[in-house]
Amino acid sequence: MPSPACSASGRFEARPDSVVMLPETAVEFTYGWTVGYDLKEHIETGDFTKAPFSPLMVVPHDGSAAHLAPTFPASAEYMALQASGNWPPAKGQ
Repeated sequence: MPSPACSASGRFEARPDSVVMLPETAVEFTYGWTVGYDLKEHIETGDFTKAPFSPLMVVPHDGSAAHLAPTFPASAEYMALQASGNWPPAKGQ
């Protein structure tokens, strides 16, 4: 899955060769797995501006497309909401 990376112009572009999956961070939930990832440019430079905004990939058990976890709620709560069918939350919740 391509991950957005910021180009010199400040625009985002897909750069799959930049994605470094971190399998040791994988956690299994009822809904699927979460797996952390980083970008090669962040790892090589330590520059936080080159780090992914949402560094957590969600891989659903049902075979649907992997996607980035939201930054809120916390990953365990997001995965529980997905498993219960309550994501996205209804307006006003």
